[in-house]
Amino acid sequence: MVAVQVLPPDPPPPAPSAGGPVAELPTTDFVDCYEAHYRRLVRALRLAGADTASAEDAAQEAFARALVHWVRISRGPNPTGYVYTAGFRLLAKAQRKTARGYEGLSPAPSVDTTASMASSTVAIEVALAAMPQRRRQCAVLCLVVGLPVREAATALGIAEGTVRRHLEEARTQLASVLS
Repeated sequence: MVAVQVLPPDPPPPAPSAGGPVAELPTTDFVDCYEAHYRRLVRALRLAGADTASAEDAAQEAFARALVHWVRISRGPNPTGYVYTAGFRLLAKAQRKTARGYEGLSPAPSVDTTASMASSTVAIEVALAAMPQRRRQCAVLCLVVGLPVREAATALGIAEGTVRRHLEEARTQLASVLS
């Protein structure tokens, strides 16, 4: 029998190193962004339907891609939004590959609905897990992460009206579960 060592979730892994051509070494604002948002991005990807390993892989890859262009990204209006968008696009790409039969993400994690609903966090996770994938992704990006509808639409590659429709349905579903 193989012994499995469980590692604590914090602190986040070290910031990605500049493996490719980078104009400058990572600045403190990149490291600060990474430390502040890595776990949040992993949690958002998990809530959107990824298993833990896939969510961590997508988050690491999103930050690695941001690092390569950090000088330009950091001058933009929302560097954190860039990282979340990259993470969700990587998640969507992996899910498309899975749908075509390639190895990748597992289906959304099942949540034991008989568990105690004392915590609103558990209730929200149960409600999100019960939603269709696209509705869940829109709800996580807008309601959990706090991205504006326009940025969520960009991250998911869909129209803003579609995001609004999914948000309305998600809010209705969450209200019925949480009331």
